[in-house]
Amino acid sequence: MSKKLLIVALAVLASSVVVAADAFTALDVDNSGSISQAEAVALPSLAEQWKALDTDGNGELSVEEFSKYEAKESK
Repeated sequence: MSKKLLIVALAVLASSVVVAADAFTALDVDNSGSISQAEAVALPSLAEQWKALDTDGNGELSVEEFSKYEAKESK
């Protein structure tokens, strides 16, 4: 039974990563592999949280940083 639960949990996690990747790709209009502040304005709630999300302070959101935004917004 716990093996099935683990498989379901992994499937859910994988599907949420795919959704986040799709949104990330859509926002990364210049295909640089990161989201700039200029690109983030397309999603106002993302732009509003920019300072908290850009944890390394490089002015861009990586996939990992964006995934934190997605996780917060899905709650």
